[in-house]
Amino acid sequence: MQGRKERQNMEHMKKEIVVVGGGPGGLAAAVTAARQGAKVLLVERNGYLGGQLGSGLPFLAFLDRKQRQVIGGFAQEFVDRLQEVDGSYGHAYCPFHLSSTLIHPFYSRIIAFQMVKEAEVDLLLHCELTEAKVKDGRIASIVVTGKGMQIEIEADTFIDATGDGDLGYMAGAECAKGQDDTHVMQPPTLMFNLAGIDFDRFCDFIAEHPEELPYGLKMQNLREGYNAEFFRNNPSFIFFGMQHLIKRLREEGKCPIARDTIIFIRQPIPGEVAVNTIRLLNFDGSNVHDLSNGEMEAHLQIPVLLKLFREHVPGFENCY
Repeated sequence: MQGRKERQNMEHMKKEIVVVGGGPGGLAAAVTAARQGAKVLLVERNGYLGGQLGSGLPFLAFLDRKQRQVIGGFAQEFVDRLQEVDGSYGHAYCPFHLSSTLIHPFYSRIIAFQMVKEAEVDLLLHCELTEAKVKDGRIASIVVTGKGMQIEIEADTFIDATGDGDLGYMAGAECAKGQDDTHVMQPPTLMFNLAGIDFDRFCDFIAEHPEELPYGLKMQNLREGYNAEFFRNNPSFIFFGMQHLIKRLREEGKCPIARDTIIFIRQPIPGEVAVNTIRLLNFDGSNVHDLSNGEMEAHLQIPVLLKLFREHVPGFENCY
């Protein structure tokens, strides 16, 4: 059997533009640059494109406070293509978030691949950025590591779309994280989907218990109309509430998760929601040990929340 030195080959490549990170920003950068005639390489550490596009989270802020569309271009094209395959309802008014644009998590991945292929962007998947080589104050090349090989890539321009500024950090750029005084960071979550939801029953419950909506939490962005009828009549909504239920369950020892509300996003899939309720405290997303422990802890919170939804949230009795 060959040893590591024999298997770990080093390849060399050169491109005009290299985009590191295939999430929403990297996807837009790579495709639009290629459409302008540049030779582009897109490097992504996962086996798919889109990053958080596949999480179940919606797009926000396409519309302003007066419901005027203020975002277009590549982002609008992406939504248009999703609508063509029933992967989005388009932009909808939200009394809480001003607007929300639901996107199908798996169609998003497919459309991302389609756009990359159409623009003739070269692609490297399953490759992790491991080194940035700097010469005379600029990045001369990077090294990415994939299965069985390393690749050194030279380029005229590098675009850091890693989401965490990894390329800039490796190249020596000054970086900061957390609050200025405490360095505490926002608790992360892990999205997961539930299906089999009876939305009519859920809306009936909210109509009977409006106290479960966040009016008492002094939310700055909350406007009139965030109520059961809004949820009942709108296929695109983000639910935020259930603070009284969670408070009671925490007092009874039935909710060990460090949250005071439930958040879920209705999906462009019948009877399905994406749940944004898992929470990890004292977590550093730039630390591999925290990432390892956090992934395990977050996944172990899913069955706890599934039991909570089935037993205590009307309309979710048969969810799975």
